[in-house]
Amino acid sequence: MKKVCLIILVTFLGIWLFFPAKADKDTVLMEEPLVYEQKLPQNDTIAEKEIKEEAVVLWKEEKEEEEIKGRTGSLLSEEIKGELLRSQQDNYVFSSLPITKQNLYVEILYALQHRVEEMELSTKDPEEIDFIFQCVLTDHPEIFYVDGYSFVKYTYGEEIRRVTFTGNFLYDEEEIVNRQRKIEESAEIILAKIPKEASDYAKVKKVYEEIINGTQYFSQAEDNQNICSVFLGKKSVCQGYAKAVQYLLNQLNIPTTLVVGRVKNNEGHAWNLVCIDNQYYHVDATWGDASYLVDQKEEAQKEGVGGINYDYLCITTEEIERTHVIDSLVPLPPCTSKEANYYVMEGAYFTAFDEDKLIALIENYQQQGRENITVKCNSLLIYQEMMEKLIEEQRIFSYLNIKENRIIYADSPEQLSITFWLE
Repeated sequence: MKKVCLIILVTFLGIWLFFPAKADKDTVLMEEPLVYEQKLPQNDTIAEKEIKEEAVVLWKEEKEEEEIKGRTGSLLSEEIKGELLRSQQDNYVFSSLPITKQNLYVEILYALQHRVEEMELSTKDPEEIDFIFQCVLTDHPEIFYVDGYSFVKYTYGEEIRRVTFTGNFLYDEEEIVNRQRKIEESAEIILAKIPKEASDYAKVKKVYEEIINGTQYFSQAEDNQNICSVFLGKKSVCQGYAKAVQYLLNQLNIPTTLVVGRVKNNEGHAWNLVCIDNQYYHVDATWGDASYLVDQKEEAQKEGVGGINYDYLCITTEEIERTHVIDSLVPLPPCTSKEANYYVMEGAYFTAFDEDKLIALIENYQQQGRENITVKCNSLLIYQEMMEKLIEEQRIFSYLNIKENRIIYADSPEQLSITFWLE
């Protein structure tokens, strides 16, 4: 009779849900400017999604000063440049650049922050402009109002004499200011929930949870490549999630940066790198949104499966690279510490199959009224043993002390975790 009950239990055991589910539809659209190339006196030609470039040809050398006066814009003073250089030292990408590129960085930053029509640059290399432009936007999620740029080359013969830069602004000044105010108000609601005395780990965890709980993943969301989609529209994709996390952590003075790369099917993706107690960790709020299940979404919703997947809260480089490919603008530090890993902090990290520890963890979660419980294993061997004892031997039924002959669970072989929904 017991064998029959076991077979029945196996028949009804769990709906298989696989983390992470976000990857299949997530995309990153890097901010790329428009191409607009003009060789005077030819007509303008426009090709979308490339660099906007205007070449001003100085036919006579003595004409240069007249052209420069009439066409070029602001030249950043050494005083302002010095102040900006000092203020950017805590930004990860900026601090990774050599000083020559840092100078260009603050020139482009100033042009974007102050909406300068034409900023004269210290470089004459278009490729360098594009790289530094991406660096600035990677460090500054609050610059939500730019999706590209244009530059003008002033040439005499084959020599480039001047290069000026102008951002491609999505909104007029009034709209930018209005959106900034609304973003700050929305962010403050979240920040007010975080005690000032909380640990850096607790602050990161709360931001992770608030972004996930307050945002719906939607591939067609408006402004989905910037923070407006999260703080104003409440719908976004990976780029919006990651930039919103970065924006909030910046307000909390927790070192963080945006990481870009690829996931399965070679699709673009974005997440964060954070520093807690002088140790770096990867954080992916998009893949932490467990309610978005690509293959079983409708069935999962019927079963009430949702909430937050903590598999991507403060994980190592080794763990993130099981599902992600890092393609960062600048080198990233190796993330090896597990001290601030969610499961370690929650006492749900298993280095061996410990029945007493597991039962105590389940009882604690049930007393707290948790919707689910997740255990994480430190090796494939332990994970396989946990699956064997909990699923194949069905010990989970007795541990959960439930009368139902079915349990909804999810497992992640990549992250060596198993989640059970508590009924």
